[in-house]
Amino acid sequence: MKRHKKSVIAAAMAMLLLSACGKETLEDNFETLSSISAASLGTHIENAERYSENVSVKTASAEQTKKGNILIAYFSRWGNTEYPDDVDATTSASIVADGSKRYGTTEYAANFIKKTVGGDLHRIETVTPYTADFDELRDVNHSEMQQGFLPELKESGLDISAYDTVFIGYPVWATSVPQAVVSFMNKYDLSDKTVIPFCTHDGYGAGNSYREVAEASGAAITLDGIAIEAKDVPNAQEEIADWLKKIGIPVAARQTETDIHITIGDTVLDGVLYDTALADEIKAYFPLTISMVGYGGREYYGGVDFYPQNLEGGQKNFENGDITYCEAHHNMAIFYAQTDNPNLSVDVIPIGRVTSDLSFFENLSGSEKVTFSLAE
Repeated sequence: MKRHKKSVIAAAMAMLLLSACGKETLEDNFETLSSISAASLGTHIENAERYSENVSVKTASAEQTKKGNILIAYFSRWGNTEYPDDVDATTSASIVADGSKRYGTTEYAANFIKKTVGGDLHRIETVTPYTADFDELRDVNHSEMQQGFLPELKESGLDISAYDTVFIGYPVWATSVPQAVVSFMNKYDLSDKTVIPFCTHDGYGAGNSYREVAEASGAAITLDGIAIEAKDVPNAQEEIADWLKKIGIPVAARQTETDIHITIGDTVLDGVLYDTALADEIKAYFPLTISMVGYGGREYYGGVDFYPQNLEGGQKNFENGDITYCEAHHNMAIFYAQTDNPNLSVDVIPIGRVTSDLSFFENLSGSEKVTFSLAE
């Protein structure tokens, strides 16, 4: 578990050095500490220099951020709450209805970010779910904050070292971040990352949450966040894109797509293949018929008899409609519905997506012959 709290003494010394003589250098200020032993002074100088470096990095421009892999970690009531099966999304600011599907408000914003800049999604999930009753949740949250309680998170196999930039999303609770998000920032070492907060709220803005994310994460760089009122989230894609451009996060290159058909029984669905090396390899085997079986109310998968070589871009999550290849299980899959546990146990690589209505998959039998072919 990562901990990166500085000692009170070191912080106080550093602040004295930085503020005692506003226009003087650190070296000039050190002489005011002549009563401290040489060995102790050396230790404090080292800590002061580190603190000074952290201060300058915190205000670094976006151009200084790493441009590597992106993780979009988010906490949302949907997926962390025991909602009744017939919950009405129109009465809850925490839920967005998109067709027949339900998403958390913050989750929905996270998906907009992914569509704009790419990256992997990671839902922050607690072992113990929260209550659906708003008044009870408010009391639980206040209690967690007052006690400094950090909820235990579900194990996910997340490898944080694979990412350079980490978005952290959350609903604003009591002008602050939910304690589950603090658990996430304590569990994973973000000290060498660029961290970017984003949040949803009921009309009161981000509160103190940006500062709290910067402090709790201990990130090398923290960029300006965005706060979106819950009712505006479904139509916030352009606002989010403008924000990402403003803070200097490069937009993901749009993939060229090839139209395909997915035939199951007498039904022909539409889809696309991405212009990637792996998709091109697999496309060479079209028309390709695979015996697929349903699993978990979320996917149909089946083995293939060839071994692709281009295996970049693996991830442990999926979006509805994804067509994927999995090296570990040597199979292809069609994911059609998010579940309460969208994080996978092995990496899958998206090679395309189904563009037809995904509700078709909900009424299929346990096993089906699925043929992928190029559209004429």
